[in-house]
Amino acid sequence: MKVMYGVQENIAKNILFIDGISRVGKSLFSGIIPSLNKMEHIQVYNLIERIVPAVSLGTLDIAFAKSLIRTDMNELAYNIKLSRNINFRYSDQTGILNYKDPKLYFNRLNKNEGQVVIDELRQTDWFIPIQSHDLLVNLEHLDGLNLDYHMIEVFRHPVDTIYSWWQRGWGERFCNDPRQGTLNLVYNDSLVPWYCAGFEEEWLNLNPVERCVRLVLPLTYRSIDQYNKSRDKERIFLLTFEDFVEKPDQKIMEICSFLETTTTEYTKQFVSQSKCPRVINIKEREDKLKEIRSRISNNLFKELSKISDEYEDNCYNLV
Repeated sequence: MKVMYGVQENIAKNILFIDGISRVGKSLFSGIIPSLNKMEHIQVYNLIERIVPAVSLGTLDIAFAKSLIRTDMNELAYNIKLSRNINFRYSDQTGILNYKDPKLYFNRLNKNEGQVVIDELRQTDWFIPIQSHDLLVNLEHLDGLNLDYHMIEVFRHPVDTIYSWWQRGWGERFCNDPRQGTLNLVYNDSLVPWYCAGFEEEWLNLNPVERCVRLVLPLTYRSIDQYNKSRDKERIFLLTFEDFVEKPDQKIMEICSFLETTTTEYTKQFVSQSKCPRVINIKEREDKLKEIRSRISNNLFKELSKISDEYEDNCYNLV
């Protein structure tokens, strides 16, 4: 018997993905974006970061994925309106005590559940901002899930990104750290990130810095390619980390225009807490490049130099 998966009505409207590959500075926006009007607090929704790559690899049926994500996102939106499963940790970015108006979530603790919440979700124009990884990398498969979303896609200079990957331990942690949340593949009894599907053995034979370079570059190029192929670019706002930290007021106005919202009395406070505006230290980047250069092959260095030039020219001709 063939199973047919059903897709529920969508009540998880106005999803806003704050997306990019790892270590491009997305956390900078975890307080700033929710400070805008019509914004819930920032969420982390890890399920989609496992489902979309599995679909892209051809190992998960798209009909099942569409049904699962619709049901799960509906539940996420419903629970947010009731302050159910809300994070109350002080030190977490997703903790509601780091939201512009924590009382909103405390007041919802006394809210009646049921049809009234469904009706509210059907009518709401509030966004649910979700900090995500690598969704643009697989945009065509994300779009196959038929979500109601907008996306702010963050790019950062590849030298800074790669150096941060290395310092964070991503040259080794994918293989042996149960705290890392990236979907893994198994290759010759070793765990590897799904990013290196097709070149697993090559990746395992590289040193930690080379591994970081070997992943950041194709993920970046794949993001560029997916964006250029998209027929729905109007719901994606491209942003560089450097532009935002140097010109936050200008970029916030552009984001507000993109989302048809406005700043609030809290926005400047959250911008200041994010240490913006600030000047990018070019000398520091040059020092990072020297250290990376001393630890990678000549071929990888040539590739890194090429993509760095493309970024510095005009963010890969995207922005």
